Amino acid sequence: MDRKELYTLALAQEIRSQRLYSALAQSFKHPANSALFKELTLLEETHETKLRQAFGAEFPEVEPDPLQLKEPELAGIDPSDPAQLLQYAISREEKAQNHYLAFAADADDEDMKKLLLDLAAEEDNHRSLLLTEQQRILGAVQWFDPSELNGFMDY
Repeated sequence: MDRKELYTLALAQEIRSQRLYSALAQSFKHPANSALFKELTLLEETHETKLRQAFGAEFPEVEPDPLQLKEPELAGIDPSDPAQLLQYAISREEKAQNHYLAFAADADDEDMKKLLLDLAAEEDNHRSLLLTEQQRILGAVQWFDPSELNGFMDY
C-alpha cells in the first residue's frame, strides 16, 4: 500500500467513525449518553483534520477522496439496539488502532510514524471510553462511596 492509499484508508475510517458516533448520539435520548458520542464525533473530526493536513503537506497537488472506498455494511446489527451498536463501535476502534499500528510499523518517515502512533493511542482511548459506556449502560459498573465499606475490612 502506498502512502496516498494509506491516507485515504485512514481518512475513510475517521469519516465512518464520525458518522457512527453522530448516529449513536442521536439514537441515545439521555443527554449524558448522547454527550459522549458527540464528543467522540468531535475527536474523530480532529483526526480527519490532522490526516488531511499531513496529506496536503505531502501531496499538495492532490485532494484525497476517502469516500471512494466502499463502506462496510452493518449486516446483522440492529440499529435500535444500543448494546450491538456499542460493540460495533468498540470493534471499529480496535480495527482503527490496529491499522494505525501496522501503518506506523511500515512508515519510514519519523513524522508520519509519530502521527500514526498518536492516532493509534487515541483510538485506544476511544475504545476504553466506549467500553466504560457499554458497561455503564448495561449496568456492569456501579459507583459507590468508599465510606460505605467502613467496617467491612474488620471481618
